Amino acid sequence: MDENTKVIIVGGGGTFGLSTAWYLVRSGYRKIQCLDRWPTPSPSSAGFDRNKIVRTEYSDPIYTRLAHEAIELWRAPLFENIFYETGWIWGTDGSEELGRNRNFYKCFENTKDHGDPSRIVDLPDWQATIAMFPVLASVPEHAETKSSFKAIYNGNAGWVKPMDAMWVIKRECERLGVEFVSGVSGTVDKFLRAEDGQTVTGVVTAEGTNWYADKIILAAGSYCDTLLDFEGQLEAVAYVVTHLRMTEDQYRRYKDLPVIDISRRGYSFPPNEDRIFKIVNTDISYLNTEDSYEWSPISVPRDPAYHPTDSQPTEAYEVTKKFTQYILPEFANAEVESSRLCWDAESHDYNSIIGYHPDSLGTLLIATGGSGHSFKNIVNVGKYVVQALQDTLDQKYKDLWRWRPDRIGKNLESEGRARRPKLELKNATGWKHSWHS
Repeated sequence: MDENTKVIIVGGGGTFGLSTAWYLVRSGYRKIQCLDRWPTPSPSSAGFDRNKIVRTEYSDPIYTRLAHEAIELWRAPLFENIFYETGWIWGTDGSEELGRNRNFYKCFENTKDHGDPSRIVDLPDWQATIAMFPVLASVPEHAETKSSFKAIYNGNAGWVKPMDAMWVIKRECERLGVEFVSGVSGTVDKFLRAEDGQTVTGVVTAEGTNWYADKIILAAGSYCDTLLDFEGQLEAVAYVVTHLRMTEDQYRRYKDLPVIDISRRGYSFPPNEDRIFKIVNTDISYLNTEDSYEWSPISVPRDPAYHPTDSQPTEAYEVTKKFTQYILPEFANAEVESSRLCWDAESHDYNSIIGYHPDSLGTLLIATGGSGHSFKNIVNVGKYVVQALQDTLDQKYKDLWRWRPDRIGKNLESEGRARRPKLELKNATGWKHSWHS
């Protein structure tokens, strides 16, 4: 490591970018510039949200171990009043649609085998679940049957306030000397390349400034594919988010619930102090495909930072409502506070892409592919990006996260989650408006 190595992070106001800057500066690098179209926390980042889950249930034991590492870091004093260790209910409705039941059991086994099983409580049916959380027994007549329901409660889980976390990490970065540039001066339009036409030497920003560096890290999340041809490895995907408003009485009854997640169906958070609680439907997601890019048609974000009155499509809300009827039926017809789509960069196989681009070895490093599950790792993913930068990354991670268009369509099991229904936003209805308009 040479402390004079100049590093530019494209998308430095988001999850991967901030984490990378934090670990770089603590590793001794002294010339770090974070470029982003927005000040931190970037409203174009997938982390720009009310809450994110911290959990360890994954079908791949590597992510189970990374999540346990992250939880220990979230418990640090730096994140006091940001991480809430409420635990979570991880369950299945028993169906094999989208591999829900199989995914539940595989994640459960990995948590027991590769994580910390000491805080896990087996909930073999719905009756065991409401015995532990009696408020869930308040079931209106229209609730779905739960005869095939199975779950665990894992106390080694919870949720975080992502925007607060991003602000704290940015503050620490600035304290240690990282430079943040936003606005047109931080909006990257394209890469600068050497005479060979491939080696990346810097970036050009929206106002025409050329920024040069020894290392350029592309961490622009769902915008990555607009700057570089990912050869089908990556696409901008929108997840459906709904915020519902509780009454004061409902808030008092439900405020001590943990996070609740039903495998490949949806999840909910405990309500916040404003009596708002969040439900995410994981049964359906959206692409926004355009063909105006030179390499191929790609999905680009319909960014809520630029389209604040957009909501979710009607068909998505119907799926969300069905999930709500299943797990929290009292709120199936609750007042919708806000409804939107949250964009993230989803890889073809659910794994991140962390490594040098093969056409620009040694200068252009890719750090992206959050795939809807990576905010919990903002506290540790930067460590692995720095290791990739220095070519010291453990071989198992190096192989898992490498540039890999050659693997597309080769491992159907690892690509299973990415094959869930993805609809074209342009073909949907009901989203071009504020929910209350």
